[in-house]
Amino acid sequence: MTSPTIQIQARLGSTRLPGKVLYQLGSRRVLGWVVERARQAESVTEAVLTVGDRPENDAIREWCERNGVPADTAPEDDLLERHYQAAETADSDPVVRITGDCPFVSPPEIDRVFQEHEQNDARYTTNHTDGMPIGTAVDVIDREVIEKLRELGDTHPVRRLRNNPREWDVVVTPNERWMGFSDAHLAVDTPDDYWLLSDAVGAVGSRPRAVAEWLAER
Repeated sequence: MTSPTIQIQARLGSTRLPGKVLYQLGSRRVLGWVVERARQAESVTEAVLTVGDRPENDAIREWCERNGVPADTAPEDDLLERHYQAAETADSDPVVRITGDCPFVSPPEIDRVFQEHEQNDARYTTNHTDGMPIGTAVDVIDREVIEKLRELGDTHPVRRLRNNPREWDVVVTPNERWMGFSDAHLAVDTPDDYWLLSDAVGAVGSRPRAVAEWLAER
């Protein structure tokens, strides 16, 4: 294992809510919350953004520069290549992956999934299941797997792994403490998500668990 980084994939070209990662949510922008959660995780050495190479993403790069956040730019439509290049630049193994539209991903959950990966024999460990709230997913991927997927011509870092778990030595580790909020939607995917999460932050603050509880009670 070399220095594990957490990679946050971000772009402005969302179909349902363009520009969402730079929307203001309470006291921070959506991306600001994601970076803060990543930096609070104790298992990783650095948080790096993997940004698409289209011109509209210059706004994300400007935000990174203003806030001292490392960013790596690679093809917009090739998520795997973006993570591969960021891993090469940082010499990161394994790679921890979260997404830039999930402002309430929990730092202890990032650490839990990472530590589970360090203790098992898996090449890919994830907490992604239907029983977990949307917006809490954490993926930990060995770098040799990313390199192998690249050789196979894939453009997505986990799709093949999730579809073929036995072939790729996948361990799925949901967290029972979060599964009670499986209906809570903690990602900013649509305008309705954004306004509901804004209301939640206004009502109970920014702690991921408090936001999930507030959403579950509605």
